[in-house]
Amino acid sequence: MDVNREYKDSIFRILFKAPEKALKLYCDITGKSYDKNTTIEMKTLDNVLLSRLRNDLSFIIDGKLVVIIEHQSTLNMNMPLRSLKYVLLFYENNFKLGESLYKEKQIKLPKPEFYALYNGRRNYPKSGVLRLSDTFLGMEADEQPGLELIVNVININYDKNIEVLEKNTDLKGYSIFTAKVYERLKEGKTLAEGIRIAVEECLKEGMLTEFFERYRNEVEVMFSLVYEEEKAIQYAREEGIEEGIEKGMEKGMEKGMEKGMEKGMEKGMEKGMEKGMEKGKKEVARNLLFNGIPLDIIAKSTGLSVEQIRSMIN
Repeated sequence: MDVNREYKDSIFRILFKAPEKALKLYCDITGKSYDKNTTIEMKTLDNVLLSRLRNDLSFIIDGKLVVIIEHQSTLNMNMPLRSLKYVLLFYENNFKLGESLYKEKQIKLPKPEFYALYNGRRNYPKSGVLRLSDTFLGMEADEQPGLELIVNVININYDKNIEVLEKNTDLKGYSIFTAKVYERLKEGKTLAEGIRIAVEECLKEGMLTEFFERYRNEVEVMFSLVYEEEKAIQYAREEGIEEGIEKGMEKGMEKGMEKGMEKGMEKGMEKGMEKGMEKGKKEVARNLLFNGIPLDIIAKSTGLSVEQIRSMIN
């Protein structure tokens, strides 16, 4: 497997991108039934939902365009808007709209269906729905939106949706594998250690045996890509880097100012502030390290050098 290509397949995509696997996954998560010989046309559209990682499946079946997206971090409430961008580009690329938009003959397009398989650590119900109309300003009660897009969210954490996972052994194995990795991270293992231990345990338990035997050397890279990108997005967007740095800086500056004020000298205040800010940066860096954020991302986010962060680890 070429892990250095521009767009990298995730474990999820490799598990399910074969037509027969994608068809079974679709049936298992929706409850719909199709004959195993049903024609399914796999489609790809790079660089839309994530910048470097291919973690989605898209295919046409029975006149429908189905898009299934794996989602590991805190659920992104903008997923309907991102899906709208996806489907518009898909129609443009696959149906060469161009001048056809201005012709009298009506253009026929496959009806889109969107599913997000949530595998994150945050608490989320068994299933849910995200609507594009929830982002619209000026909507009145009971008003029918002029534009709508629905993303069906399905929680694939084993403790949340056993019924779905028991239908699909690959999805069940992937869910359990992911849970095992995060369990090891909680125990203080590194990401690489957690992945290796989880692979060994899955092989002993007979889960995803064929996949791990074939891709064992690539699994660490593939899972790390998902983990690092999702965690970076999660921390930057929600509760980590920006907010953590701001609070850390404020706390450090307050301590520094207090120390400087006590000395009653401008020079002492400046030194105290600098020392406090440095302490705030390190406090943020420790929290990010604890949560497994890569060193280069921590360095960019805090202003500390990689060497300083490594010394904290030691």
